[in-house]
Amino acid sequence: MNEKIRLLLKLFTPQRRKPDPRHAMPKADRDLSGKTIVFTGGTDGIGRVAVSMLYEMGASLVLLGRDTAKGESIVKDLAASDGRGTATFERCDLSSLQSVKECGDRILATQPQIDALVNCAGVNAMTDRLSQDGFATNWAVNYLAPVLLTRLLLGRLRASAPARIVNLTTDTAYLDRLDLDMMETDPTLGQKDSYAGSKLALEMFSVDLAHDLKSFGVTVNLQHPGYIRSNLLRNLRGIERVMQGLMRIMASPTEVGADRIVRQVASSAFAGVTGVIIAEDQQRPHHAEVGDTAKRERLARLTDKILALWL
Repeated sequence: MNEKIRLLLKLFTPQRRKPDPRHAMPKADRDLSGKTIVFTGGTDGIGRVAVSMLYEMGASLVLLGRDTAKGESIVKDLAASDGRGTATFERCDLSSLQSVKECGDRILATQPQIDALVNCAGVNAMTDRLSQDGFATNWAVNYLAPVLLTRLLLGRLRASAPARIVNLTTDTAYLDRLDLDMMETDPTLGQKDSYAGSKLALEMFSVDLAHDLKSFGVTVNLQHPGYIRSNLLRNLRGIERVMQGLMRIMASPTEVGADRIVRQVASSAFAGVTGVIIAEDQQRPHHAEVGDTAKRERLARLTDKILALWL
């Protein structure tokens, strides 16, 4: 079956209602006392639920977001909960690479240890709106920002090993290829299917980074939480927009996606596992493009050139 048709049909197929008990974490993995987790996208959707779960387990959370009032409100809500953790908020606008740079520097100045980095924030901008730096919004938020933040915090993660990096992705299987020719000629990086393209680029980056960090005790994996009820649905267009109400009913609740993220961050089942993508509780093969070493190297050179100003 054509991948685009398969994905479209999935939008109207009932998804899992509750986390799969077969993958439940053992009790010993649920004590995150003394563990510091930097988390983007933790102020909304599945990220917000995942943050509550990690806080309940005793983690020390550093939440990144662009809305200071919202972020500080969530920190207060967490403090008033029954959780055993701690939480602080750092303002970080992922559409601005300078904001990411400044946030990364603040984290390094205040956090002597980072046990996990979760790049959960994402956007599916279906417009031509550009980021503050002149890049297509999907590319800025879904690829350039998490790559920059990861690279800024990499030394601290290595020093805190064993540590984990978890990058949120999506189902990119219907995208045939990443058009690097267009990316190199278009300064905005804009191209058709830029949401899937930005996530595929993040997958390529993650595989390379996993290889580079394997001997340092830092794992790098991708998490595709599945078809989850989230604010990404608000950007739908066309027939999908018309059917949005039904789609929200079919999608899994946020708790399902959050559980999948938390397990990849904390479960001993992922100790030492690196360079893989977990999709809806199962490891799946990487996109065919990821196996193209020359293409990954070319993407890395382009990315280095773009981010040089902030590194």
